[in-house]
Amino acid sequence: MKKTLIAFAALSAIAGMAQAQSTVTLYGLLDANVGSAKTNVFTASPATAINQNGSYSSQRQTIVGSGGLNGSRFGFRITEDLGGGLAAIGNLEGGLNIDTGASGQNGLLFGRQANVGVASATLGTVTIGRNKSPYYDLHASVGLRESAFDATSNTNFGTSANYTPANAAGAAYLLSNHASATAPNAATWLGFNARVNNSIRYTSPSFSGFSVAGIYGFGEDKGINQTASQTYGGTAQYANGPIMAYLGFQSDGYARVAGVARQSLENTLIGASYDFGVAKIGANYNRAKFKNVTATGFLNGTGIAGGAIDPQKEYGLSVSAPFGATVVEANYGQSKGNTLGKASAYGVQALYSLSKRTTLYTGYSSTKTYDRLAQLTVNS
Repeated sequence: MKKTLIAFAALSAIAGMAQAQSTVTLYGLLDANVGSAKTNVFTASPATAINQNGSYSSQRQTIVGSGGLNGSRFGFRITEDLGGGLAAIGNLEGGLNIDTGASGQNGLLFGRQANVGVASATLGTVTIGRNKSPYYDLHASVGLRESAFDATSNTNFGTSANYTPANAAGAAYLLSNHASATAPNAATWLGFNARVNNSIRYTSPSFSGFSVAGIYGFGEDKGINQTASQTYGGTAQYANGPIMAYLGFQSDGYARVAGVARQSLENTLIGASYDFGVAKIGANYNRAKFKNVTATGFLNGTGIAGGAIDPQKEYGLSVSAPFGATVVEANYGQSKGNTLGKASAYGVQALYSLSKRTTLYTGYSSTKTYDRLAQLTVNS
Protein backbone atom coordinates (compact mmCIF):
# COMPACT_ATOMS: atom_id res chain seq x y z
CA MET A 1 0.00 0.00 0.00
CA LYS A 2 1.26 3.46 -0.88
CA LYS A 3 0.78 6.38 1.45
CA THR A 4 0.97 10.09 0.74
CA LEU A 5 1.23 12.66 3.51
CA ILE A 6 -0.71 15.83 2.78
CA ALA A 7 -0.11 19.30 4.10
CA PHE A 8 -1.61 22.65 3.30
CA ALA A 9 -4.64 23.12 1.14
CA ALA A 10 -5.30 20.08 -0.95
CA LEU A 11 -4.59 16.71 -2.19
CA SER A 12 -5.31 13.59 -4.02
CA ALA A 13 -3.84 10.30 -2.90
CA ILE A 14 -4.60 6.93 -4.41
CA ALA A 15 -3.53 3.59 -3.02
CA GLY A 16 -3.93 0.26 -4.75
CA MET A 17 -3.08 -3.40 -4.59
CA ALA A 18 -4.09 -6.16 -6.96
CA GLN A 19 -3.51 -9.77 -7.98
CA ALA A 20 -3.68 -11.50 -11.34
CA GLN A 21 -6.77 -13.16 -12.93
CA SER A 22 -9.12 -12.71 -10.00
CA THR A 23 -8.37 -9.37 -8.39
CA VAL A 24 -9.47 -7.32 -5.42
CA THR A 25 -8.21 -3.74 -5.65
CA LEU A 26 -8.20 -1.44 -2.65
CA TYR A 27 -8.23 2.22 -3.67
CA GLY A 28 -8.86 5.62 -2.17
CA LEU A 29 -8.69 9.36 -2.57
CA LEU A 30 -8.31 12.09 0.06
CA ASP A 31 -9.28 15.71 -0.56
CA ALA A 32 -9.07 18.49 2.02
CA ASN A 33 -8.95 22.27 1.78
CA VAL A 34 -8.94 25.49 3.76
CA GLY A 35 -11.16 28.33 2.58
CA SER A 36 -13.74 30.98 3.25
CA ALA A 37 -17.40 31.13 2.27
CA LYS A 38 -19.80 34.07 2.32
CA THR A 39 -23.54 33.37 2.20
CA ASN A 40 -26.51 35.73 1.96
CA VAL A 41 -29.59 34.36 3.75
CA PHE A 42 -33.17 35.58 3.19
CA THR A 43 -35.34 35.87 6.30
CA ALA A 44 -39.08 36.38 5.75
CA SER A 45 -40.95 38.80 7.97
CA PRO A 46 -43.03 37.59 9.68
CA ALA A 47 -41.18 34.28 9.86
CA THR A 48 -44.17 32.25 8.62
CA ALA A 49 -44.98 34.50 5.69
CA ILE A 50 -44.30 33.57 2.08
CA ASN A 51 -44.11 36.97 0.53
CA GLN A 52 -41.73 39.67 -0.58
CA ASN A 53 -41.23 41.14 2.89
CA GLY A 54 -38.02 40.31 4.68
CA SER A 55 -34.32 40.97 4.61
CA TYR A 56 -31.00 39.47 3.60
CA SER A 57 -28.10 39.05 5.98
CA SER A 58 -24.59 37.93 5.08
CA GLN A 59 -22.41 35.48 6.92
CA ARG A 60 -18.76 34.63 6.29
CA GLN A 61 -17.28 31.41 7.58
CA THR A 62 -13.67 30.23 7.52
CA ILE A 63 -13.70 26.51 6.97
CA VAL A 64 -11.63 23.38 6.71
CA GLY A 65 -13.50 21.47 4.06
CA SER A 66 -13.48 18.13 2.28
CA GLY A 67 -14.07 17.33 -1.36
CA GLY A 68 -13.23 20.67 -2.96
CA LEU A 69 -11.85 19.09 -6.11
CA ASN A 70 -12.89 15.46 -5.68
CA GLY A 71 -14.98 13.66 -3.12
CA SER A 72 -12.87 11.78 -0.57
CA ARG A 73 -13.48 8.03 -0.76
CA PHE A 74 -12.29 4.48 -0.19
CA GLY A 75 -13.33 1.40 -2.06
CA PHE A 76 -12.92 -2.18 -3.21
CA ARG A 77 -13.03 -3.15 -6.88
CA ILE A 78 -13.48 -6.85 -7.64
CA THR A 79 -12.91 -8.64 -10.96
CA GLU A 80 -12.94 -12.35 -11.81
CA ASP A 81 -12.24 -13.71 -15.29
CA LEU A 82 -15.07 -16.07 -16.31
CA GLY A 83 -13.56 -16.94 -19.69
CA GLY A 84 -14.91 -16.27 -23.14
CA GLY A 85 -14.36 -12.55 -22.75
CA LEU A 86 -16.68 -12.30 -19.71
CA ALA A 87 -15.80 -11.11 -16.23
CA ALA A 88 -17.73 -10.94 -12.96
CA ILE A 89 -17.29 -7.53 -11.37
CA GLY A 90 -18.20 -5.72 -8.18
CA ASN A 91 -17.57 -2.30 -6.65
CA LEU A 92 -18.01 -1.11 -3.06
CA GLU A 93 -17.17 2.58 -2.57
CA GLY A 94 -17.76 4.73 0.47
CA GLY A 95 -17.47 8.49 0.82
CA LEU A 96 -16.00 10.32 3.80
CA ASN A 97 -15.34 13.84 5.00
CA ILE A 98 -11.72 14.55 5.87
CA ASP A 99 -12.61 17.60 7.95
CA THR A 100 -14.75 15.65 10.46
CA GLY A 101 -14.07 11.99 9.78
CA ALA A 102 -17.77 11.43 9.18
CA SER A 103 -19.17 9.19 6.45
CA GLY A 104 -20.38 10.87 3.30
CA GLN A 105 -23.66 10.33 1.42
CA ASN A 106 -25.79 10.72 4.58
CA GLY A 107 -23.78 8.21 6.56
CA LEU A 108 -24.12 5.26 4.15
CA LEU A 109 -21.27 2.77 4.49
CA PHE A 110 -20.87 2.42 0.71
CA GLY A 111 -22.84 5.47 -0.35
CA ARG A 112 -20.89 6.23 -3.51
CA GLN A 113 -21.34 2.80 -5.12
CA ALA A 114 -22.43 -0.70 -4.17
CA ASN A 115 -23.00 -2.97 -7.13
CA VAL A 116 -22.21 -6.29 -8.80
CA GLY A 117 -22.49 -7.41 -12.40
CA VAL A 118 -20.87 -8.81 -15.53
CA ALA A 119 -18.64 -7.13 -18.11
CA SER A 120 -17.76 -7.94 -21.71
CA ALA A 121 -15.36 -6.05 -23.94
CA THR A 122 -17.69 -6.61 -26.91
CA LEU A 123 -21.16 -6.51 -25.30
CA GLY A 124 -20.76 -3.96 -22.53
CA THR A 125 -21.30 -3.94 -18.77
CA VAL A 126 -24.40 -4.59 -16.66
CA THR A 127 -24.45 -3.85 -12.92
CA ILE A 128 -27.19 -4.00 -10.28
CA GLY A 129 -27.35 -2.28 -6.90
CA ARG A 130 -26.54 1.33 -6.05
CA ASN A 131 -25.13 2.75 -9.29
CA LYS A 132 -23.86 6.10 -10.44
CA SER A 133 -26.26 7.47 -13.05
CA PRO A 134 -24.98 7.83 -16.64
CA TYR A 135 -26.20 11.43 -16.57
CA TYR A 136 -23.91 12.09 -13.62
CA ASP A 137 -20.93 10.47 -15.36
CA LEU A 138 -21.56 12.65 -18.39
CA HIS A 139 -22.00 15.84 -16.38
CA ALA A 140 -18.88 15.07 -14.34
CA SER A 141 -16.74 14.80 -17.48
CA VAL A 142 -17.35 18.40 -18.61
CA GLY A 143 -17.09 21.88 -17.07
CA LEU A 144 -15.00 21.85 -13.91
CA ARG A 145 -15.80 18.17 -13.34
CA GLU A 146 -18.15 18.58 -10.38
CA SER A 147 -15.66 20.42 -8.17
CA ALA A 148 -16.85 22.87 -5.51
CA PHE A 149 -16.09 25.68 -7.97
CA ASP A 150 -18.18 24.31 -10.85
CA ALA A 151 -20.93 26.76 -11.81
CA THR A 152 -23.25 24.10 -13.24
CA SER A 153 -22.94 21.03 -11.02
CA ASN A 154 -25.53 20.24 -8.38
CA THR A 155 -25.98 16.62 -7.42
CA ASN A 156 -27.95 17.29 -4.23
CA PHE A 157 -31.44 16.86 -5.62
CA GLY A 158 -32.50 14.88 -2.53
CA THR A 159 -35.97 13.58 -1.66
CA SER A 160 -39.38 15.08 -1.05
CA ALA A 161 -38.47 15.61 2.62
CA ASN A 162 -36.45 18.57 1.37
CA TYR A 163 -39.36 19.97 -0.59
CA THR A 164 -42.34 20.32 1.71
CA PRO A 165 -43.14 23.77 3.10
CA ALA A 166 -42.70 22.53 6.67
CA ASN A 167 -39.19 21.26 6.08
CA ALA A 168 -38.19 24.03 3.71
CA ALA A 169 -39.18 26.73 6.22
CA GLY A 170 -41.45 28.22 3.56
CA ALA A 171 -38.57 29.18 1.28
CA ALA A 172 -38.98 26.47 -1.38
CA TYR A 173 -35.40 25.44 -0.80
CA LEU A 174 -36.12 22.12 -2.47
CA LEU A 175 -35.13 23.68 -5.72
CA SER A 176 -31.51 24.39 -4.91
CA ASN A 177 -29.31 22.73 -2.33
CA HIS A 178 -26.75 25.38 -3.03
CA ALA A 179 -24.15 27.29 -1.06
CA SER A 180 -24.15 27.30 2.70
CA ALA A 181 -21.63 28.71 5.13
CA THR A 182 -20.10 25.27 5.68
CA ALA A 183 -20.62 23.71 2.24
CA PRO A 184 -19.96 26.28 -0.48
CA ASN A 185 -20.98 25.37 -4.01
CA ALA A 186 -21.25 27.61 -7.05
CA ALA A 187 -24.00 25.56 -8.68
CA THR A 188 -26.91 27.35 -10.32
CA TRP A 189 -28.51 24.43 -12.17
CA LEU A 190 -31.43 22.75 -10.43
CA GLY A 191 -29.70 19.42 -9.93
CA PHE A 192 -30.18 15.68 -10.21
CA ASN A 193 -29.55 12.43 -8.35
CA ALA A 194 -25.97 11.30 -8.87
CA ARG A 195 -26.62 7.78 -7.58
CA VAL A 196 -29.63 5.51 -7.89
CA ASN A 197 -30.62 2.82 -5.40
CA ASN A 198 -32.18 -0.50 -6.44
CA SER A 199 -31.09 0.06 -10.01
CA ILE A 200 -29.92 -1.74 -13.13
CA ARG A 201 -27.32 0.01 -15.29
CA TYR A 202 -25.98 -0.82 -18.74
CA THR A 203 -22.85 0.73 -20.29
CA SER A 204 -21.85 -0.09 -23.86
CA PRO A 205 -18.32 -0.44 -25.21
CA SER A 206 -16.96 2.39 -27.32
CA PHE A 207 -17.52 1.91 -31.06
CA SER A 208 -15.14 4.28 -32.86
CA GLY A 209 -15.72 6.82 -30.12
CA PHE A 210 -19.50 6.35 -29.81
CA SER A 211 -21.02 4.88 -26.63
CA VAL A 212 -24.35 4.75 -24.80
CA ALA A 213 -25.48 4.04 -21.24
CA GLY A 214 -28.80 3.68 -19.44
CA ILE A 215 -30.18 3.19 -15.94
CA TYR A 216 -33.46 2.26 -14.30
CA GLY A 217 -34.16 2.55 -10.57
CA PHE A 218 -37.29 0.77 -9.35
CA GLY A 219 -38.07 3.14 -6.48
CA GLU A 220 -39.57 0.32 -4.40
CA ASP A 221 -42.13 2.64 -2.78
CA LYS A 222 -45.32 1.53 -4.50
CA GLY A 223 -48.49 1.85 -2.43
CA ILE A 224 -52.26 1.79 -2.70
CA ASN A 225 -53.23 4.19 -5.51
CA GLN A 226 -49.59 5.23 -5.68
CA THR A 227 -47.05 4.29 -8.31
CA ALA A 228 -43.36 3.83 -7.56
CA SER A 229 -41.10 6.88 -7.83
CA GLN A 230 -38.73 5.39 -10.40
CA THR A 231 -35.56 7.10 -11.59
CA TYR A 232 -34.49 6.44 -15.16
CA GLY A 233 -32.32 7.94 -17.87
CA GLY A 234 -29.65 7.46 -20.47
CA THR A 235 -26.80 9.08 -22.35
CA ALA A 236 -25.14 8.96 -25.74
CA GLN A 237 -21.75 10.46 -26.46
CA TYR A 238 -19.12 10.68 -29.15
CA ALA A 239 -15.53 11.16 -28.03
CA ASN A 240 -12.83 10.86 -30.65
CA GLY A 241 -9.60 12.86 -30.69
CA PRO A 242 -10.23 16.50 -29.76
CA ILE A 243 -14.02 16.29 -30.26
CA MET A 244 -16.64 15.36 -27.72
CA ALA A 245 -20.40 15.65 -28.26
CA TYR A 246 -23.08 14.32 -25.95
CA LEU A 247 -26.76 14.01 -25.11
CA GLY A 248 -28.25 12.96 -21.77
CA PHE A 249 -31.62 12.58 -20.06
CA GLN A 250 -32.66 11.75 -16.50
CA SER A 251 -35.99 11.68 -14.71
CA ASP A 252 -35.78 11.74 -10.90
CA GLY A 253 -38.97 10.73 -9.16
CA TYR A 254 -39.69 11.14 -5.46
CA ALA A 255 -42.28 10.08 -2.92
CA ARG A 256 -45.82 11.35 -3.43
CA VAL A 257 -48.98 11.49 -1.36
CA ALA A 258 -51.43 8.76 -2.29
CA GLY A 259 -53.47 9.45 -5.39
CA VAL A 260 -51.11 12.12 -6.77
CA ALA A 261 -49.38 11.49 -10.08
CA ARG A 262 -45.66 10.72 -10.04
CA GLN A 263 -43.72 13.89 -9.27
CA SER A 264 -40.31 14.29 -10.83
CA LEU A 265 -37.58 16.55 -12.10
CA GLU A 266 -36.53 15.87 -15.69
CA ASN A 267 -33.17 17.02 -17.05
CA THR A 268 -32.24 16.98 -20.73
CA LEU A 269 -28.63 17.89 -21.51
CA ILE A 270 -26.84 18.50 -24.82
CA GLY A 271 -23.34 19.81 -25.35
CA ALA A 272 -19.96 19.59 -27.02
CA SER A 273 -16.31 20.40 -26.43
CA TYR A 274 -13.19 20.75 -28.56
CA ASP A 275 -9.57 20.47 -27.47
CA PHE A 276 -7.28 22.79 -29.42
CA GLY A 277 -4.22 21.64 -27.49
CA VAL A 278 -3.43 25.04 -26.02
CA ALA A 279 -6.98 25.21 -24.60
CA LYS A 280 -10.15 23.17 -24.42
CA ILE A 281 -13.52 24.90 -24.73
CA GLY A 282 -16.99 23.55 -24.11
CA ALA A 283 -20.64 24.61 -24.12
CA ASN A 284 -23.83 22.90 -23.01
CA TYR A 285 -27.54 23.45 -22.59
CA ASN A 286 -29.87 21.77 -20.12
CA ARG A 287 -33.65 21.88 -19.79
CA ALA A 288 -34.87 21.19 -16.26
CA LYS A 289 -38.59 20.55 -15.88
CA PHE A 290 -40.62 19.73 -12.76
CA LYS A 291 -43.60 17.48 -13.52
CA ASN A 292 -46.74 17.42 -11.36
CA VAL A 293 -45.22 19.89 -8.89
CA THR A 294 -47.01 23.16 -8.21
CA ALA A 295 -46.07 26.38 -6.43
CA THR A 296 -47.95 29.00 -4.44
CA GLY A 297 -46.80 32.40 -3.27
CA PHE A 298 -46.04 35.83 -4.69
CA LEU A 299 -44.04 36.70 -7.77
CA ASN A 300 -43.25 40.38 -8.12
CA GLY A 301 -46.45 41.24 -6.25
CA THR A 302 -48.64 38.86 -8.25
CA GLY A 303 -50.13 35.96 -6.31
CA ILE A 304 -50.23 32.48 -7.81
CA ALA A 305 -52.02 29.42 -6.48
CA GLY A 306 -51.39 25.88 -7.60
CA GLY A 307 -49.37 27.04 -10.58
CA ALA A 308 -47.02 24.76 -12.48
CA ILE A 309 -43.31 25.53 -12.31
CA ASP A 310 -42.06 26.61 -15.71
CA PRO A 311 -39.00 24.82 -17.17
CA GLN A 312 -35.60 26.27 -16.41
CA LYS A 313 -33.31 26.91 -19.38
CA GLU A 314 -29.76 26.28 -18.19
CA TYR A 315 -26.51 27.15 -19.97
CA GLY A 316 -22.86 26.45 -19.33
CA LEU A 317 -19.57 27.64 -20.88
CA SER A 318 -16.14 26.32 -19.92
CA VAL A 319 -12.48 26.71 -20.81
CA SER A 320 -9.39 24.81 -19.68
CA ALA A 321 -5.74 25.58 -20.47
CA PRO A 322 -2.60 23.63 -19.45
CA PHE A 323 0.65 25.37 -18.49
CA GLY A 324 3.14 22.61 -17.83
CA ALA A 325 2.21 20.95 -14.53
CA THR A 326 -0.51 23.58 -13.96
CA VAL A 327 -4.01 23.57 -15.43
CA VAL A 328 -6.25 26.65 -15.19
CA GLU A 329 -9.99 26.16 -15.69
CA ALA A 330 -13.04 28.41 -15.57
CA ASN A 331 -16.73 28.15 -16.32
CA TYR A 332 -19.96 30.13 -16.23
CA GLY A 333 -23.44 28.81 -15.56
CA GLN A 334 -26.92 30.27 -15.78
CA SER A 335 -30.45 29.04 -15.09
CA LYS A 336 -33.49 31.04 -16.16
CA GLY A 337 -37.26 30.53 -16.05
CA ASN A 338 -40.49 32.47 -15.55
CA THR A 339 -41.43 30.88 -12.22
CA LEU A 340 -38.13 30.68 -10.35
CA GLY A 341 -36.38 33.57 -12.03
CA LYS A 342 -32.69 33.74 -12.84
CA ALA A 343 -29.61 32.31 -11.18
CA SER A 344 -26.02 32.66 -12.36
CA ALA A 345 -22.56 31.69 -11.22
CA TYR A 346 -18.95 31.56 -12.28
CA GLY A 347 -16.04 29.52 -11.02
CA VAL A 348 -12.29 29.37 -11.60
CA GLN A 349 -9.72 26.90 -10.35
CA ALA A 350 -6.01 26.15 -10.78
CA LEU A 351 -4.53 22.67 -10.36
CA TYR A 352 -0.85 21.93 -9.86
CA SER A 353 0.40 18.34 -10.06
CA LEU A 354 2.99 17.72 -7.37
CA SER A 355 3.16 14.08 -8.52
CA LYS A 356 1.04 11.50 -10.30
CA ARG A 357 -1.03 11.08 -7.15
CA THR A 358 -0.96 14.44 -5.40
CA THR A 359 -2.53 17.67 -6.61
CA LEU A 360 -2.49 21.13 -5.06
CA TYR A 361 -5.45 23.32 -6.02
CA THR A 362 -7.03 26.67 -5.37
CA GLY A 363 -10.25 28.20 -6.63
CA TYR A 364 -12.94 30.83 -6.33
CA SER A 365 -16.64 30.83 -7.10
CA SER A 366 -19.57 33.22 -6.84
CA THR A 367 -23.29 32.49 -7.09
CA LYS A 368 -26.44 34.59 -7.41
CA THR A 369 -29.31 32.26 -6.63
CA TYR A 370 -32.86 32.39 -8.00
CA ASP A 371 -34.26 35.88 -7.53
CA ARG A 372 -37.82 34.61 -6.96
CA LEU A 373 -37.05 31.54 -4.89
CA ALA A 374 -37.63 33.05 -1.45
CA GLN A 375 -41.18 34.02 -2.41
CA LEU A 376 -42.43 30.52 -3.24
CA THR A 377 -43.72 27.49 -1.42
CA VAL A 378 -43.59 24.23 -3.32
CA ASN A 379 -46.42 21.77 -2.76
CA SER A 380 -45.76 18.03 -2.77
